[in-house]
Amino acid sequence: MNSDLTQLSTSNSNALLHPDSSNSSMEIRLACVEDGLENMGFRKFAGYVKSMYPDTKVIYVPTGNLRSAIRVLTEKGAGELKEKDIYKVAQFLAEGNVVGISSMTQYATTVHKIIAEIRKHNHRAYIIWGGIHAIIHPEDAIKHADAVCTGEGEFAFKTFLELFKNGKDYTTAPSFWFRKNNNIIKNRNLPLMTPKEMDELPPLLYEDEELIYCRSKGFKKINSNDFINFTGLSYNTVWSIGCPLHCTYCGNTKFIEYDNAYRRLRHSSPRTIIEEIKRTKSKHPHLSTVIFHDDSFLSLRYEVLEEFCKLWKTEIKIPFAIYGLIPNYVREDKIALLVDAGMNRVRMGIQSGSDNILEFYKRPTKLYRIKEATNIINKFRKYMIPPAYDIILENPIETTEDTRATVDLIYEMPRPFTLNLFALRIIPNTQLAKDVEKRGLDISEIDALYQIGYHRTMGNVLVFFLTFFKIPRWLYKYLRNKIYPIHTKQPHYPILFAFVRTLYFVKRGFDHVRFMDFSVLPGKPGYYLWKFGIISFWQRFILKRYHLPKVK
Repeated sequence: MNSDLTQLSTSNSNALLHPDSSNSSMEIRLACVEDGLENMGFRKFAGYVKSMYPDTKVIYVPTGNLRSAIRVLTEKGAGELKEKDIYKVAQFLAEGNVVGISSMTQYATTVHKIIAEIRKHNHRAYIIWGGIHAIIHPEDAIKHADAVCTGEGEFAFKTFLELFKNGKDYTTAPSFWFRKNNNIIKNRNLPLMTPKEMDELPPLLYEDEELIYCRSKGFKKINSNDFINFTGLSYNTVWSIGCPLHCTYCGNTKFIEYDNAYRRLRHSSPRTIIEEIKRTKSKHPHLSTVIFHDDSFLSLRYEVLEEFCKLWKTEIKIPFAIYGLIPNYVREDKIALLVDAGMNRVRMGIQSGSDNILEFYKRPTKLYRIKEATNIINKFRKYMIPPAYDIILENPIETTEDTRATVDLIYEMPRPFTLNLFALRIIPNTQLAKDVEKRGLDISEIDALYQIGYHRTMGNVLVFFLTFFKIPRWLYKYLRNKIYPIHTKQPHYPILFAFVRTLYFVKRGFDHVRFMDFSVLPGKPGYYLWKFGIISFWQRFILKRYHLPKVK
């Protein structure tokens, strides 16, 4: 993206502000505004900034906890921060002369309010918005912040801070949009980090003097209880970055628009990720599961996975889950290698059972490949928690056969499994957003939660029901005739839907308890089971373990 100037219709832009040239004058405050404590990118970025400026204050502002059982069952979402909470958060951040805020798009409205309140407390604070929302929708972020980071932030922020601290023109810093007077300066992004540079980054922040905001109470130093309350006994991380696909609904399309190199996988060495996990376990010995949120974990070369697995079995020795499976890359030899090392759960994107809808999403996965992938995963069912498959519901362009095709696929998939079910929502600036606009369709943006607000149709009832019980074929054929696209006028079944969805969660929770896995069940019960040795006993002596055949 070439540097240019674009007229901005706003009048509250700050002029260039320069603090004193000494390090001591740099009061940096970084905030992550999201529902939980799982933002790995923010942890990496904050660790890098603190390695340069140790006095940097790092805070987490959870807007709620999506894993609250009552809120999940009643589809209430996590709720929003109240005005008094916005005030307290902003008051703390306003004490910095450089304020960095990271968020996803779902929480952008909350960030808007926090920034507005910071301006009231300290109009000279220089506010930078980063994270996924800023990268995907910088046009929105720059209306509120003074600068927006549109790429990988570590090296870019270092350049910015050096210029800012020394009173130089920081609007030349790469990977940023800057608001100057009534104009926007758009600078080209830096090249993506190399694997060598990823190896050389300082450790991610993880209970390293960060603060957490507690509603109505204020800030306190984060501790292990906070992690247990939000993430259970799990640790969430990302090893590889990038995705070879270009699905229209995904925010990765915007990353690829900035730099096509994002389609290539980049990762630190197996040794680096192992050291990260070891550091985490040294602080939280109760950790019983590590969750990898990579977009395409199985795209990693077999030799790399083999080295990773060897180190994992020798030095980590706890279960791990892989969330980023693409059906095209599922291979039995890779799955076997990972299960042997301790993988106890996978999550794979399917999205639809209709070739037409997969084509609409520009998802290059044929139905036969999806079926092959589910069959491969099913071969290891004795050793893993039922796999979770992502499905997108309520697409208004679906025909009757498109909608029924997805339910057909679910009906025929090998059991056991569970589903992550998402009502279709639009991420701004993605290809899907443009396609929807061309068609004149009315679909909510992702700031409306996509795991609540389902329509109580027979199609949705069956989708939830089939996750835990395969009904007789004759009954399925009868009910199948009652499945229609979401835009079709049809009967609704609110009581039946609520009952079936509750059973879906009960079954899912039971599957995790059966494996003594508390990665999706937060709170103290799992911790006490760990403390009294029940989890380790269960995993060592009760659960079946898979072992690779010995090479003769």
